[in-house]
Amino acid sequence: MKSVASACAALALVLALPAWAKDGGVPEPLPPRFEWPRLQVLAHVEASDIVEAEGVPVALRAVHVKENARVLVQRFADAFRDQGLYVAPGKKQTQLANNAAMLTAFDPLRAITYTVILQPQPDGTTSLYLGEANHALAKKASAAGDFAPLPPEARDVLRVNAEGSRTLSFQTALTGPQVQAFYDDALAKAGWKPGEEAGLYTRPGGELRLTHENSKTGQRAVVLLYQSRAR
Repeated sequence: MKSVASACAALALVLALPAWAKDGGVPEPLPPRFEWPRLQVLAHVEASDIVEAEGVPVALRAVHVKENARVLVQRFADAFRDQGLYVAPGKKQTQLANNAAMLTAFDPLRAITYTVILQPQPDGTTSLYLGEANHALAKKASAAGDFAPLPPEARDVLRVNAEGSRTLSFQTALTGPQVQAFYDDALAKAGWKPGEEAGLYTRPGGELRLTHENSKTGQRAVVLLYQSRAR
């Protein structure tokens, strides 16, 4: 099952004001924190991990479960609503390819976004990716520490930091050959050398992978993945 640590999309939601008691301006006790529904887990595919996306800490884990994806979509939607989370209408939920479904909900009192990605398997089971983004602990993202330069035309930049790896993704009006030429030049100046595979660059202490393809918006979607390695 492929990792989606850098694939979870950000959902723009308006933060609601906390609930206040009517009699004295005293905050009402917070309701219990959201709990994921119980599932028939066949395997924990990836251990729990914490990554940072645009300064927001995101807890991620992946599991393989027995239940069918169609059943699970409704179960997660019900769990979100029953526990008081805001769930955007279907048309505003992110649409994924390869028959995968994605559902996002928001806890306005704690400023936490919950996301589940469901990937149906041929045998009727489902691969699940569960994410929790805590916006209350967000730090301002900075381009100062980027491991690679961005072309001036870059837009919708997303930075994801995890232990041992960092990801930069963005959209650009540049063509595929222009993106490749930009990074061939920029990375060579930074000491990176082309690896044996297309899009792979190496230098002592790390490796970098560059992928890019046309997106549905007509822009070029670019992803750079940096991974540290032993010298």
